[in-house]
Order: sequence, then C-alpha cells, then structure tokens
Amino acid sequence: MATDAEVFNTEVRIILASNSDRGFDPRLLDLKNDLLALNYMSFQLLDQAGIALKRGETGKLKVPGKRTLELTPTDFDQRKISMQVRMTEKGSSLLNTRIRIENHGTVIIGGPSYEAGFLVLAVTTHFPRF
Repeated sequence: MATDAEVFNTEVRIILASNSDRGFDPRLLDLKNDLLALNYMSFQLLDQAGIALKRGETGKLKVPGKRTLELTPTDFDQRKISMQVRMTEKGSSLLNTRIRIENHGTVIIGGPSYEAGFLVLAVTTHFPRF
C-alpha cells in the first residue's frame, strides 16, 4: 500500500515538432521511433526539467509560450502511476488529460501549437518498488 511519503521522480521534456528542415535533435534519440510516428520531419528539444512529486501534490513547470504545465500523481498500484497533466495559458486550459506510466516508462503527449509547429511533452517517471 502506498503512503504519502512516496516520491515519484518525473522528467518532462518539452519538444517542438514541425516540418522544418532542422532535423532530429540527437538528445531525443531514445524517443525517435515514438516521435517519428507523429508524422513531423523535425523534433527539437526546447527544455527539460525534473520534478519530485508526492501523490496528490501538484508540480508546476514553465512551458514556452507563457504557458504552465501542472503534473499531479493521483494513484499508484506498484507497477504504474496515474497522473493528471494540465497545461494552461492565461488561466485557460489548453490540455487536460490523465496518463498512466510504468516505472521508467515514458508517455508522449501532443500539445498546443507553438511557433511553426506543435509542442510535444515526453513525461517519464521513476519510482522505487514499494
């Protein structure tokens, strides 16, 4: 049974997907197959951040375009955590979804438009076996 003291280490990579000629950022090679399935030609890492969260705790990260990303682990079952993912801009919700991630797993989430493409979020979690 999980306790409130458990910490879920979460890494978020913010990626610009576009059809520009900038190619594939080598820092994203571990995600190449998943990203190429999105049918864009260029993927550039814009930012990445790590955040440690407890169940029910909301962490906030800045996202390009004066946006805020909120992550809240909501449930845990020894193999996967459920996480609420929300992106806002000036108080308006741009993205609001729930994901389930395995330990050391990554979920790719398509986001709103930005510059000449779209933002893509790669959310990875790491947690001890309780």
